[in-house]
Amino acid sequence: MAEDAQELFAFYEKDQHLAINNLCRTNHLPEWLRGPVTGPGALRGTMTRMAQALQDIARHQRDLNPPGAEILRRLASTHLKVRGLLNNLEGLFPAPSLPPGRRHPPGPTAPTKVFQQKLEGCRILWSYARFMAKLSAQLEGRSRGGRREKRRSHRGSWLLARS
Repeated sequence: MAEDAQELFAFYEKDQHLAINNLCRTNHLPEWLRGPVTGPGALRGTMTRMAQALQDIARHQRDLNPPGAEILRRLASTHLKVRGLLNNLEGLFPAPSLPPGRRHPPGPTAPTKVFQQKLEGCRILWSYARFMAKLSAQLEGRSRGGRREKRRSHRGSWLLARS
């Protein structure tokens, strides 16, 4: 998903003619994409917001592009992947129910001008690509560490069996 996020950002930046002076590549990440991810609940919340952001970006792009445009196809594909991840997370780690009075805080208000919408979408996709790259590296590090630990424990049990 990290590679897909990077490819979507690069395509969007070029397609929207925003590749000027790294206009989209900001260090001011949306609060919900800042990380680090400290558990399935945090990841679920981030991916829920990302799914909503992708829907908003796609809605803006539908106003600017003909049906079937490449950007719409790519946004839809990424949205499906984010929704798939959310479904997997929900299956593995069911969300606790919220008390009746608590709701998720509303997302940022949508920009009203076309250029602002394009720029905001580009910045969100940049932040998403960076977030997914960090998450991928974090998961890969855990995976390697787990394999190393399994090899060590397996090797240790073999040595104990021989003594």
